[in-house]
Amino acid sequence: MDSTVNQEAYQSEGAGNRTLDQMTNARNYNRWLFERVGAALGRRVLEIGSGTGTMTEYLLDRELVVGLEVIPEYAEEMQRRFAGNRNVRIECLDITSTSFDFAALGFDSAVSFNVFEHIPDDVGAMRQVYHALCPGGRLALLVPAHQALYGPFDELIGHQRRYGKRELSEKLRSAGFHVDRVSYSNPLGAVGWLVNVRLLRQHQLKAVRAYDSLVPLLAGAERLVRPPFGLSVVAIAHKPAA
Repeated sequence: MDSTVNQEAYQSEGAGNRTLDQMTNARNYNRWLFERVGAALGRRVLEIGSGTGTMTEYLLDRELVVGLEVIPEYAEEMQRRFAGNRNVRIECLDITSTSFDFAALGFDSAVSFNVFEHIPDDVGAMRQVYHALCPGGRLALLVPAHQALYGPFDELIGHQRRYGKRELSEKLRSAGFHVDRVSYSNPLGAVGWLVNVRLLRQHQLKAVRAYDSLVPLLAGAERLVRPPFGLSVVAIAHKPAA
């Protein structure tokens, strides 16, 4: 997460921390998210906003993984969690930091799950990722979809915005990337968000375990039919080769 995120939301009793805890245990869902972007990632990966390492687990077979996390408690937890993995390096800083030489590590890919919506200057952060990547390097990005779904719960967990496909594509291009593909994912999740968060104004996610049990069916359906809307937007973009 970016250093400008509302860190109070991610303290022990904060809504963001509760949500992160809930989603950590949604194993089918997390595997599905990674499968949406995993093929685009190379051997040397920069993970932006690692949280407590839920998605980092899927990167342990890579040559190098550098995880960025600005919340000290999360970064410390990850450092303990991956202390035995010599290819994993955890840094308590954000992508906009000028004190870290990202380019020196030769990243061929970067990945971020539900982070850029927290960053006020998201295009500026995308430019930083662009400069961190080698020529030809890829960025795999997942962010919340549809500004129409934005409500009090988004504010509570520190979201600045939600994205449409066109907006996300335009911002990536503004940062210098060529966009390879962009698509919506998880339409059932969008319906649940609309009902529980926008209409009923719930301040926590409901029925995560039940939803997680449906994920294999939902993932299979998305492989057959590309949904016209969803809870998330997934984008794959690349830095042009020199």
